[in-house]
This record gives sequence, C-alpha cells and structure tokens, in this order.
Amino acid sequence: MRPKVTEQLEGLRRILADVVAPEVVHPYPADILGGVMAALESLERGWYEVPRFLRWDAEATAELLLAARGALDEATGHEITLAYASGPDDPLDLAGLEAHDERLRALLARVAPTIASRADLSELNERMVSLFRQRAQRFPFGLLARPARFITETTIADTAG
Repeated sequence: MRPKVTEQLEGLRRILADVVAPEVVHPYPADILGGVMAALESLERGWYEVPRFLRWDAEATAELLLAARGALDEATGHEITLAYASGPDDPLDLAGLEAHDERLRALLARVAPTIASRADLSELNERMVSLFRQRAQRFPFGLLARPARFITETTIADTAG
C-alpha cells in the first residue's frame, strides 16, 4: 500500500518545510511550525511502536494494580479486577488497546496517592515510581526540543539534498 503511513507523515512534514516554512517570517509562528514539524518527525519514527508500548504499559500497570488490590477498599479492588479482564480480544484492535490502557492508567492515578502515602506499601510505591520512569523512557514519541533556526536549517538541508 502506497503511500505508507510513514511516507505520508514524511510528506506532510516536507510540505511544511519546503512550502510553508519559507513564508513564515515571525519568530513565534516559526517556533510553532518547528514544533509541529518535530512532532511529525517523531510520529514518523515512532508510530510502529505504539501497539507494543500500549501492550507493555497495560500489562505493567495491571500487575501493579493487582498487587495493590489487597490494600485497597473492596469496590476499588473489584474495579481493578474488571478493568484487568476487559482488555481487547483482538491484538490488532489499537483503539481497544488504547482504551484498555487508559482505563488502567486512570485507576492507577486514583490509587497512586494511597500507595504513595502508606508506609506498608513502600515497596509497591517504589515499583510505581519505576513504572513511571520506564513509561517515560519507552514512550515512542519523545520530542526533542528544537531551536527556532531548525526550520531554516531543515528547509535549506532538505532543498539541498
């Protein structure tokens, strides 16, 4: 299938770089445009990793929630059990996987203050902090800060090559 998603994203970024960027003369819009181009480049590089990241994140979050169940009220524990069991049946259902991950993350956000505040859950709190760090490291769309001159340099480099 052509154009592939990556090619479409690259094409959109090149249109911005080749057609729009040379016309943007004010610093603030140029900065915004540079950020949009950087985001598109990040999507080009990372969109293939989204399903893997969501599966990993949902599993790691569910493990943490299941470990916390016994220390939480019965209703929240039951909610965790239901959320854990509600994952998508189809591994190619990206919308279902994303919704499942969001449900689990929302539950963790609700119970995180309890986990963090209880001394008897300090080991679980350490696991939670570790999960948050791992999420940041594994997230497939890490954006790099780019100076405003990125637009001009990218435009010149892209048109020269």
